[in-house]
Amino acid sequence: MKRSLFLLLACTLTAAAPRAAQSPPSAQDFYVAAIRAMGNLPEPRYVSYTLTSQSDGLTVYLRPIDGLVWLAIEAGTQPQQWVMLHRTNDFATRILDKDGKVYVSGRSFFDPTWYGTFRALRDGMLGTQDDAAPLPAAATPLPETTPIPTIAVVRVMGPAAYNVFDRGAAACPNGDPGHALHLSPKKRADGAHQLSDAIVDLRTMRFCMLRFGYGFGFGFDGIVEQHYADVGGYWMVTGGVIDGTLRAFGISTHHGMWRYRLTGMTFPSALPAQDFEVSPAQR
Repeated sequence: MKRSLFLLLACTLTAAAPRAAQSPPSAQDFYVAAIRAMGNLPEPRYVSYTLTSQSDGLTVYLRPIDGLVWLAIEAGTQPQQWVMLHRTNDFATRILDKDGKVYVSGRSFFDPTWYGTFRALRDGMLGTQDDAAPLPAAATPLPETTPIPTIAVVRVMGPAAYNVFDRGAAACPNGDPGHALHLSPKKRADGAHQLSDAIVDLRTMRFCMLRFGYGFGFGFDGIVEQHYADVGGYWMVTGGVIDGTLRAFGISTHHGMWRYRLTGMTFPSALPAQDFEVSPAQR
């Protein structure tokens, strides 16, 4: 009888014992799963929003040079408010500043869609200008979903371009549970492969934060961090921060931060083509 009770207890304990936890996927596998999820998201044809900023030692303003729009970063506390219209099929963004000046740019920083981020992963968020061809012809309506081919995504921002390291549990900017990754480029190239850190939203396997590093020892040396979340059914940039140091002759002269938010975001069904014509202020 005692032997039977012992065997029954042993079997019960064995059945109740928890199974060994499965090993998590590698950091690279986790990362590739996230970029595949991002590459298949629907994108809006047009976006309207307002960028507002809060300066803590840094100010950012628009500087047109030879028809291109650059982000000038200087010491200061001047906030900005830019009213933006974005056209996805050719990456064009119309910017109306608080002085009434109008600019048109294809720079990724002004593009709140995944396409803008994808191009920044190749060209960099600061420094170089985006010169990629439009998705389809400008007159062709963009399909609601235009996936970026997986092979292109992996080549530009996946294991072919980056070493990926696990950084464990981390919160998304809105507080949702996420998982952090650190990245370093396998090949250094001027202005390219600036991605350094990412947080993946565990509910959706989408990026909720990406951080780009920038610096060449002169001018500005720091990071551009972008935050992502659902807005009206689309996964969009919602804000971020520029954090860095101004340098002269390799010597640090000033440090500060510039926080920005994208507010009032809507998705018009159409926008007039003349809204995206370059104004005299930019030429």
